[in-house]
Amino acid sequence: MASQNPSDVPAFPVVRDFSTIEEIIDYIVNTRQARYAHDGDCAGESLLGFHWQASEVDELSKQLDARLVELEELKIHRFEYDYESATVYLDILGESRLHYTVRMGRRDHIKNHIAKSLATAKDVGIRALLRSIDEPGTAVVECERNILKQPDGESRQRVEKKSRQYIDSSDGKIQVALIIDLQYPGMKKAWVSLLAADDSSSSWVQHSDLFHDDHLDQQPAGQLALYLSDFVGMAPGIPAALCRPSTAEVAAGITRNPTIALTYERLRAIFRRARHLHSPTEFTMEAGDEEENPYEEMERRLATANEERTELERRLATANEERTEMERRLATANEERTELERRVVEMERRLAEGRLEAE
Repeated sequence: MASQNPSDVPAFPVVRDFSTIEEIIDYIVNTRQARYAHDGDCAGESLLGFHWQASEVDELSKQLDARLVELEELKIHRFEYDYESATVYLDILGESRLHYTVRMGRRDHIKNHIAKSLATAKDVGIRALLRSIDEPGTAVVECERNILKQPDGESRQRVEKKSRQYIDSSDGKIQVALIIDLQYPGMKKAWVSLLAADDSSSSWVQHSDLFHDDHLDQQPAGQLALYLSDFVGMAPGIPAALCRPSTAEVAAGITRNPTIALTYERLRAIFRRARHLHSPTEFTMEAGDEEENPYEEMERRLATANEERTELERRLATANEERTEMERRLATANEERTELERRVVEMERRLAEGRLEAE
């Protein structure tokens, strides 16, 4: 996630000295409280740097997040480590509501499409690949002796640079980087870019395409085409039809239907909803901006199916009871018939004996 007109941030933050995790936690919490008291919003960027042993970096990240969750604080959303200087760099402030809601809206839209694809896919291998997809935006990459995590809320230039590093240094683990660039704090315009792996380097599929502008009477049309290979790479067994066409294939006129088509119209809806939640008195939403959740529809269908199953089971139980009753009555009738037949035999015997005595 990028921002136009970001707050001024020093390129190299002051490196502080901490000896324990609790000292780091105290600094983060106090800084956040001070920012909230001043701004009323945890927006912008505030980088914290401190030295830490490389062998303990992974554990440090986990412990910081776990401790912040215990304190009901936001987890660290950007974490970098410079091996050469043994320095950790953290963005200790959270995203603005605008950035967070846009990021979650984009994530949920992609997850919903993946869920729909999974529900309709008949091939067992494709279903397995769809299930294997990690949540977009969670990758951790070693690059130029740095550990980098997703760069939310930074300037466009820094995000683009890191996106290239992600793809070019990930050994094929990252296939695309999707960048949504928001005018902030004005919130009048928004752009989108898509960077994709192509052979040994990365290339722009779309670069700073405007998808929303309050000053335009007619909003731009377009879409981002995402393919299964963008999420799972060139996994064994993935059909060519589900792979992103290379630059050479596109030049040769080869096209393929995308697995997910993220339209500019849907991006606008996500943006409108996000800025309305961020500033409800200034911005409004439009009908349809709230995306339907396919999981809710599946849960509704499942609930209906369970109700129908319960009703069928009730009817079956009633039918079994009626059958049992019929079998009981039949058994009683057979007993009565047997008794009548016994009586008839007895009467015939007596009649025969009577005739013998009369003779």
